Amino acid sequence: MITWASNGSTPIEQETFGIESDVKIQNPRMNTGSGKLPQLAHPSCIAAMPTPSLPVEIERMIFVLCAQHKNRCAYLAVARRVRVWLALDFRYDEQTYLIDYRLEPIVYRVVHLPSNRVAKKFLQSIGSRPEFAEKTVKVLFFGAAVAIEMAGEILGICHGIEDLTLRVPCHLIGKNPVLEPMNALQRLRALSIDLASIFNNRIIYLPNIDTLHRVTHLHISNAWASWQGGSQTIGVEGLEQITHLSFHFSTLRTEVSMLKGVLKRDNLVAMVLWQKWSMTDDQVREWLKSHDLADRRIVILNGADFFSAMQGGGFWNYVECLVDWHRKNDGESP
Repeated sequence: MITWASNGSTPIEQETFGIESDVKIQNPRMNTGSGKLPQLAHPSCIAAMPTPSLPVEIERMIFVLCAQHKNRCAYLAVARRVRVWLALDFRYDEQTYLIDYRLEPIVYRVVHLPSNRVAKKFLQSIGSRPEFAEKTVKVLFFGAAVAIEMAGEILGICHGIEDLTLRVPCHLIGKNPVLEPMNALQRLRALSIDLASIFNNRIIYLPNIDTLHRVTHLHISNAWASWQGGSQTIGVEGLEQITHLSFHFSTLRTEVSMLKGVLKRDNLVAMVLWQKWSMTDDQVREWLKSHDLADRRIVILNGADFFSAMQGGGFWNYVECLVDWHRKNDGESP
């Protein structure tokens, strides 16, 4: 995952600045075990010490495997010579396996843009490389501080996005600059969205947005999205391709008919309901029971854990594990 440096540098141009890193510089002092302050080894001794080495092919493979970790950017700071590998494309093909040893696409695969300044630096980096951006950037997160125009411009370049988080409110009157590029995202399957990002008028009906008919994993961050709205809801039950749905709910205001409309579909895998911190588990169980919502596909999560769960990665896999647990344990809560 990459969090863009705000000083105009990219991870390729600057070795450590702006990179989330767990890499620690090892102190060259020897551990004496006596409790006394150890003595620094003389530089000439350090230089003379044998350096263990591996074949370049194995080193490169280790870097690629480690780069799958969420702090993958840290590995760009390990050695300057690793930068050479960024410009090369080594492939190994054996039977049906294909390994791409190019590190740069791995680093750019997951991008978090928390502010407009950071988003601008990211745009400067990929603006001249639209083919690279389309092929490489797969997971993109926009924070609420990013301007809606900036988000629209970036979405217009990163056509290969598969997982999008959009928290950018649109306060413009008229055309929303993110709608057209977002509707063009043919590979988008997972979407976490603040509805204010795509609707800048009082008519909020999800089936009116083309790209929502391709999304299979949908989280709506607005607390009111499941509330009772008279004869019309926001239309989530009309998105029949949705297999994974997540939103906040209230035992007092949630529209039960909307939940049942989604749950009656055979293709639904999981429905996540985020409970408020003020709700007790007993209240939630009683509410589900009173409305005949004893469905093993329903997963109740604490709203206090929302941000860590959604941004930590692997959220939907975790939810599927909980659903499997429900099935094996007759729907009881873990």
